[in-house]
Amino acid sequence: MKTSIRSFLIVFSILLITTFGTSWIYYKEFTLLSFINTSFIISSIFIFISLFTLVVQKGFFDGITYSFRRIFASSQPDKELEEDIRNEMRPPSELLQPVSTKQLLLASILLLFCMLISLFMYYNS
Repeated sequence: MKTSIRSFLIVFSILLITTFGTSWIYYKEFTLLSFINTSFIISSIFIFISLFTLVVQKGFFDGITYSFRRIFASSQPDKELEEDIRNEMRPPSELLQPVSTKQLLLASILLLFCMLISLFMYYNS
């Protein structure tokens, strides 16, 4: 439990430092508006990456890749060799099993929530 919270805080800190650094590099200054713009882009990118990884881990693309392997193997003249190679290939869901996206997804959502709070402060000041 403590390592999970610690890894979540580390990922969130890295995302926050990346947001501040990107905002400073791109805008040459640090304002609330630059933080809002940069944090929206960074959190959206990492939410997309973590959700895409989660979809791949659940096996959504396994059937598609298996079908492509069968189609391309049937068009090859040396079917016996291709069948051995096709059976040895692992599906995408097995390739991404060791990757944990829970901390990245939660940290990205928290960064998006920080952006929403900043946006509320920006329009109410």
